[in-house]
Amino acid sequence: MKNTMRFQKIGGSRQLVLDKAEDLEQIPVLDEALWAVTAMPADSVIMDREFLTFLDADGNGRIRPEELKNAVKWLTGVLNDYSGIDSASDTLCLSALNPDHPDSAMLQASALLVLGNLGAEDKTRISLAQVRDKKSIIAAGNNNGDGIITPANTEKTAVARCIADIITCCGSKQDLSGEPGIDETILDTFIKEGSAHLEWLKTGQDDDKNSPYGEKAAEFYALYATIREKINEFYTFCGGLADDSGDSRFGTLQKIDPLNVDEMENFIRKAPVAMPSASALLSVKKWMNPLWKNKILDFLSMAKELNVVENEEILTEPEWRKIEKSFVIRSGWDARKNNDKFDSLDLLLLEEYLSEENIAALREMIAADLSVAKEIAACDLLKKLILYQQNMLTFVNNFICLSDLFNPQKLSVIQPGRLIIDGRYFTLLSNVSNLAEHKKIIARSNICVMYLELGTGKGADARKMTMAAAVTSGSMRNIFIGKTGVFTTGDGIEWDAKVIDLIQQPVSFSEALQMPFFKLGEFAGKQADRFFSTKSKNVETDITKQVTEVANQKAPLPQAPPQTPAVSGSMMLMGGGVGLAALGSSFAFIANTLKNVSFWNVVGVFVGIALIISAPVLLVSLFKLWTRCVSDFFAAGGWAINPKMRLSRKMGLLFTYRPTMPQSILLRQDLVKVFANRFVPADHSLRNVLLTILFLLIGILAGYLIYLKFIAV
Repeated sequence: MKNTMRFQKIGGSRQLVLDKAEDLEQIPVLDEALWAVTAMPADSVIMDREFLTFLDADGNGRIRPEELKNAVKWLTGVLNDYSGIDSASDTLCLSALNPDHPDSAMLQASALLVLGNLGAEDKTRISLAQVRDKKSIIAAGNNNGDGIITPANTEKTAVARCIADIITCCGSKQDLSGEPGIDETILDTFIKEGSAHLEWLKTGQDDDKNSPYGEKAAEFYALYATIREKINEFYTFCGGLADDSGDSRFGTLQKIDPLNVDEMENFIRKAPVAMPSASALLSVKKWMNPLWKNKILDFLSMAKELNVVENEEILTEPEWRKIEKSFVIRSGWDARKNNDKFDSLDLLLLEEYLSEENIAALREMIAADLSVAKEIAACDLLKKLILYQQNMLTFVNNFICLSDLFNPQKLSVIQPGRLIIDGRYFTLLSNVSNLAEHKKIIARSNICVMYLELGTGKGADARKMTMAAAVTSGSMRNIFIGKTGVFTTGDGIEWDAKVIDLIQQPVSFSEALQMPFFKLGEFAGKQADRFFSTKSKNVETDITKQVTEVANQKAPLPQAPPQTPAVSGSMMLMGGGVGLAALGSSFAFIANTLKNVSFWNVVGVFVGIALIISAPVLLVSLFKLWTRCVSDFFAAGGWAINPKMRLSRKMGLLFTYRPTMPQSILLRQDLVKVFANRFVPADHSLRNVLLTILFLLIGILAGYLIYLKFIAV
């Protein structure tokens, strides 16, 4: 180890400092209990997916200490120059390879093969993009290690034609370049079946030499074989007729609708080549099946040319039987044919392809292709090395320690993106796969959390996911279920966000202090609303009852003698004055009482009431704010976190914040007031309120004076 371990405090815990490549050497020897993270879901990290796949060696979707240790050991062992790690470079200098490492030679050979196939001028370095361009690497090289050769693998025209013909006869396999080719198995099949076919061809050649048709034997036999079954069928039908009246009787048996296409096609397909007759003469001048007419004409034309029929327009049964007998030997030879694969190859061409020299050349090409298999396979190892060099330092700063998480200038790789809602940014987020399980664990963190449903794209490209966002500063007063916002991932894709659930917890000290009064106000408002709603309903019920009773009366009751009204206009005025006087006396009593009480006593009473109402809630809120835990927030997402990192007030401001206003000029006049002054009529509501208060005070004063004048004496 080249230096002493350094630790720094992060979120109240001590974590290893990993700011340069040399620090990676300390990871395998650092006790795992001192790591910040010991396991994390691979899909929760926003990094190159191939890098994470290489890191997740067992492919279980989680990255654990042993996997990371092995990766770091291999990286620091195969390189003797760490400058590429420090710069997070995606280009590997071949001189940085450690010559003593067992993988270095293979990596070097693989890199040179890739650079050579791509025609790169600089053979001293190789980039990630070059290694990933596998299609170009394979397409550019004659050999790609899969043991499959294509016509493009050779510059010799004859050999390329041979490979193409073998593909036609025996099939192909797809080369890594995407082109069809042959391998050792297909070549062996061609040799075995092609040799058998060659022997069969040679036997037939000997038979042709003894045939009465000479050089035309093969061609004439091909025409014969095409019509043999239908001609024999025709003569069989002819033998079933007693006389030549069969023509007419045959016609009467068929009731065909010539306008019915299906019926006509079915008839022609099953009909004999011609009308059967007792004379057994096949004449082209009479009706012939259109499916067979041209074939029979071609056969009769060649038969006339070979002098085996007297008339090229008529075929008699004896002539046919004689031709059939002449082909007995060839028919037997034809029956011994294994398949039709090699019909496109004549005897001489097949002999050339099966020659020892040609077969040896093909096997040599296959062996040459296989010889670079190790170098091609090492391309993945080379890609792994470059990805480790580029990403390892970033990854360990989000695993061994969590220093990147608290950098406000950029998102770390364990932060899925940024949420904008309620005019604030939220950056402490986590993917949620199981909402119920997540809520059980997140409750331990004492962090206020909103759950969001995210969606982007449309149609077949539509995507959805659920995200948990921590509210770490400010207030929750303006966040509610159904509120919408925008979520942006690190790659710039925007998602629609909608709040679907909330875990209510204290967010800040000021909110905790105000919350009891908000709760009290809400409670008072609900009670007042319930009281007035009940009274309004009772009044409505009483009025309805009285109206109903009056309507149900049958006759008016006798009128009582006129009396002096109990309440006259003057009495009402006096009663109003008395009421105002009573109200005034109440104010006077309150004023006289408060004169005997000091101001600070009044303040103390109100403070006491406030403390009685808010103290319990405030104490609980302060305790929860003090015990908020970032570690438990990540634990709910499937992370194994070692240190218990408290979410302090300052840390909360890193994860939930309002953006600062840019340098600007503020126009202080409100635009709403500007338009209101221009287009909305003057509003005298304030004047009316002041006049109402004035009249009310005058009335109270008048009532008080009447009370002193007429009642108090």
